[in-house]
Amino acid sequence: MIYILLSISLSSLIVIAFKIFTRFGISNLQAIIVNYIVAAVLGFSLSGSFSDIPAAVFEPWFIYALLIGFFLMFVFNVYAVSAQKAGIALTAVSGKMSVVIPVVAGAIIYNETMGWIRIAGIVTALLALYLTFKSKEKRVYNPWTFVLPAILFLGTGTNDSLLNYAQRKLIHGDQMYFLSVCFLISLIFGLLFLLGKSFFKPEKFVLKNIVGGVILGLLNFGSTYYFLVCLGLYESSVFFPVFNVSIVSIAALAGYFIFKEKLSLINRIGIGLAAGAIIIIAITA
Repeated sequence: MIYILLSISLSSLIVIAFKIFTRFGISNLQAIIVNYIVAAVLGFSLSGSFSDIPAAVFEPWFIYALLIGFFLMFVFNVYAVSAQKAGIALTAVSGKMSVVIPVVAGAIIYNETMGWIRIAGIVTALLALYLTFKSKEKRVYNPWTFVLPAILFLGTGTNDSLLNYAQRKLIHGDQMYFLSVCFLISLIFGLLFLLGKSFFKPEKFVLKNIVGGVILGLLNFGSTYYFLVCLGLYESSVFFPVFNVSIVSIAALAGYFIFKEKLSLINRIGIGLAAGAIIIIAITA
């Protein structure tokens, strides 16, 4: 239980950190790149595997690390663009609703049990995710309103499924080394993206972005490591719904109490349903 609490807590702090970044005008892209530097260096330092970096290409899980590293950076950038084009609420719902993909994959690939009580809990969790982020604002619909959230839905769900498969079938207790390689690959993709972007709009790294990135890197390393550990301890149909609805609820409550964001009656019902969903799913664990 301590691992899932640590994973949820650190992941929730990442969401709160991004809210703070907006307040202080911190560049998300620069902070993300610094974050991957910190996470990769920390991981290789703790595992003592700096000298093993070249050998990673010969590991049976390397292709999965390559895909996961790509998706980590890709999904983040899609999230940023989708928030601008399709709106924050729809973007957040799309990202969290992707819980359906690893849950279904877990039932099919790993033959996980899916009793009616657990199914009811998962459906309640999906409804809670939608209601918690439901906005009263009227949205002007355009093609991006559907395309970007759909890409985010598929990208996030695919990445979670890849992590789940790697943990169950390939890593065999070598989480720290595997995770460090994933972060390093994300860093490489991030630098390539920044390089391409600099041709059109050059950016200079500033101190506040670096500081934000260091903090984000520490949180990201811890949350992803414990996320990976939890995948080896819990069934997909238990962990993913509990993980997602917990983060959404904590983020919504943090927005209300810390950032003075308004919660409608529908949002509050969503948070209540989230708590109920966690209890229902936990009973079946």
